Amino acid sequence: MVAMQWKLGVSLALLPAVAFAEEGVTTGSFPVERRNVVTVAVPLQNLDQLSLEGEHVLGEHFSVGLGVLASFTHDRLRRDEDEAGNAEGFDSTYYRFGLAPGVRFYLTGKAPQGLWLSPRLEVAVGRNSSTVLGDGVGASLLGATNLDAWSIGGTATLGYSVVLEPGFTVQGGVALGARREAVAYDSIRLGTPGEVDRIHETSWLLTQRIVLNVGWAF
Repeated sequence: MVAMQWKLGVSLALLPAVAFAEEGVTTGSFPVERRNVVTVAVPLQNLDQLSLEGEHVLGEHFSVGLGVLASFTHDRLRRDEDEAGNAEGFDSTYYRFGLAPGVRFYLTGKAPQGLWLSPRLEVAVGRNSSTVLGDGVGASLLGATNLDAWSIGGTATLGYSVVLEPGFTVQGGVALGARREAVAYDSIRLGTPGEVDRIHETSWLLTQRIVLNVGWAF
C-alpha cells in the first residue's frame, strides 16, 4: 500500500514537468524546427533592384516560396550649352515590379537547410517614361515618350542554405532560365506630324545569374 502511494505521488509530481516540456515544444521554451525563412537578395548584378524572398517549410525535404522584386531609377541629363535645334536635356523614370512563386526540393539535409533544387515562375511589369526638354526642333518632335513592358519566364536554381544559431541564414546558388519580354510604345509617323503608331515588340532571352541571399529563419 505504501509503495502504491509512493508511485502515485511520483507520477503526480512528474505531470507538471511533462506538460511544461510539451508546451515548450510548441511555444519555443526548447529548440524547435524552423519552418519560415525571410531573406533579402544581395544585389550582385542589378544594383537598383530590391528583392525579398519568403519560404515556408511543408516537409523535411519540401518547401514553397514567394519572391517579390521591385526596382526604380530616375535619370536627369542637362546640356551645358544648347545647340541650335537640339534638346536641352531629358528626364527619364523607370520602375519595375514582379512576383516569383516557386518550390524547393531538398536533396540533402533537412529543410530549410541543405542542398536544394528550385523551379519557379517569374512575372514582372514595368514602365519607362522619358521627357525631352527644350525649344528646338528635336525636342518638339520627340516630346514625352512612354514605354510599357512586361515579362514572364521560368528559372531552375541549384543552391545551398545554411542556418546558424540563433536563426541567421545564408543562401547561395546558380540559376538558369528563359524569359519572354514584351514592350509597347508610341512611334511618330514620318511625314505626318501628330500621327503616331503603337509599336509592339517581343523577344526571348536566356538568363543566368548567381543567387546570394541573407536573412532569418524562425
